[in-house]
Amino acid sequence: MTTTIAQQVCLQLDSRLTAAEAALAAGGMASPVLAAVVAEFRRKFAKTRTAVEGAPAPGQREAVFELEQAADSAKWAALADPAASEQIKLAVVAAHDSICWFKATGALLDREYAEADPLA
Repeated sequence: MTTTIAQQVCLQLDSRLTAAEAALAAGGMASPVLAAVVAEFRRKFAKTRTAVEGAPAPGQREAVFELEQAADSAKWAALADPAASEQIKLAVVAAHDSICWFKATGALLDREYAEADPLA
């Protein structure tokens, strides 16, 4: 069976979100607010994954938008947290970029980060 672009994006996002969660768990310095926002990103992903991976339909587009909003919140929470390590920030930004790249292009993000310097 062929894996669709949407399924590949979800696999990439899941992997990157797992890395962000692991960095948060290992870091110990990030704020509880950042941890909560990343946890909400995971919940939104769990809620929307089936629709995102499904056939192109109006529900898919709305699910991608909902997931992107959670990704945006996580990204800005990570970048605003002065106690979060660079590893945590980069992991959260990488997860964010996976869904945002898909929304913008309909393609799988083929670079490590969409932004040249996400911490700038």
